[in-house]
Amino acid sequence: MKCAAATTWLVLTMLAGLQTVLADGAQWRSTAATSELAFSAWWEGTELPGRFADFTARVQLDETGTDPIALTVEVKVGSADMNDREINAELVEPDWFNVASFPLAVFTSNQIRRGESGYLARGTLRLKGIERPLEIPLDWRRDGDSATLAGTATLSRQDWQVGAGEWASNASLSDRVELRYRVVLTSGR
Repeated sequence: MKCAAATTWLVLTMLAGLQTVLADGAQWRSTAATSELAFSAWWEGTELPGRFADFTARVQLDETGTDPIALTVEVKVGSADMNDREINAELVEPDWFNVASFPLAVFTSNQIRRGESGYLARGTLRLKGIERPLEIPLDWRRDGDSATLAGTATLSRQDWQVGAGEWASNASLSDRVELRYRVVLTSGR
């Protein structure tokens, strides 16, 4: 009887362990060296490209390990680089990102659904202390213990008061900002 109980316990323990391995649910984390978060603004019709050098992304998959179900992206806005020392120095100021008061921009989504082409993440972007709903398209590709999350999204800088004061007008500096992201993630297991 003791042998049967021990065998049953061993089998149940092994099945629970197998279920844990099969039920992904693990958090996937971005790898900084191979990931990119770029943006473009437009000044009098001329594209001004830039990038954020310091950001992290975490993705939670469903229990099958197939579909992303949650996403959190944290961006250190002081890492914005537009390849111009004067512009970079201006971006940290209160009219722009106000880095002293709001060092992070955070996008969170617990509503990721399959769309016609890839996925759509519905969530909230908190930037400069302002929270607004945001939907972003995602292309999710998993290959074993690594995955790629990519896409583009267009934002209104004025919705988050980026470029306030004399820059608030859309006359010379477009309200439109395009984000481009290609994030490589590894399994948190």
